[in-house]
Amino acid sequence: MYRCWYKKGSRLAEASYFAPHFGQQIASNHPGVQVGISYIARIERVEVVETWKDFLQTVEEVQGKQWLKSHLPLLRPWRGRGHGWTSKTPRSILFLSTARLVFNPPILKEKLVKGTGFLNQQFYSFDRLFEAWGC
Repeated sequence: MYRCWYKKGSRLAEASYFAPHFGQQIASNHPGVQVGISYIARIERVEVVETWKDFLQTVEEVQGKQWLKSHLPLLRPWRGRGHGWTSKTPRSILFLSTARLVFNPPILKEKLVKGTGFLNQQFYSFDRLFEAWGC
């Protein structure tokens, strides 16, 4: 599952796969994860929610009551102030299949964009990812 701010006019609902770029902080805190794009998961469903209550109802609808109950301790940190659930701002929730290691070594951001800022595109074709990886 992945959560991001909802962007009106976004092509997110058209995407079939999700390939997160992991930064240094995640790589440092999770052994085996390296900086860059290495995993890909199929997007099974995209939902838009506004409140924590909406989020919980949606997760229960998609994953089931038992799944929500057993995974709630992992989801609770998403409710904190730093995650913005104090307002009714829409968020996109991506329900993903099992992530698969596709790129090892990972694709570095610098292979996709110039400079060290954020990725300026949110959508890349598989051809573009493989080109950046070196194939």
